[in-house]
Amino acid sequence: MVFLDAGRRECLQKMKNGALLGGSVGSAAGFLFGSYEAAQIRGIPVAQKVGLVLRNSVGGSIVFGFFLAIGTGIRSCNARERY
Repeated sequence: MVFLDAGRRECLQKMKNGALLGGSVGSAAGFLFGSYEAAQIRGIPVAQKVGLVLRNSVGGSIVFGFFLAIGTGIRSCNARERY
C-alpha cells in the first residue's frame, strides 16, 4: 500500500472534487441536449427516448468529469511546489 504525503493527498482530493463537479455539470448538459434530441425524433417508443436521454447524460457526465479533473490537477497541483 502506498502512503501519500499531505500535498499529494490534497491534490487527489481536489481532482476528485473537480471530477464530481464536472460530472454534475456534464450530466445536466447531457440531460438538456438529450431531451431536445429525443423530442425532435418522431416515431420511436418512449423507452428508446428515455434511453437516448440517459445515454447523453452519462456520456456528458463522463467527458466533463474527466476533463475537469485533469484541468483541476494541472491548475491546482503544481509540481514545482511539491518537489
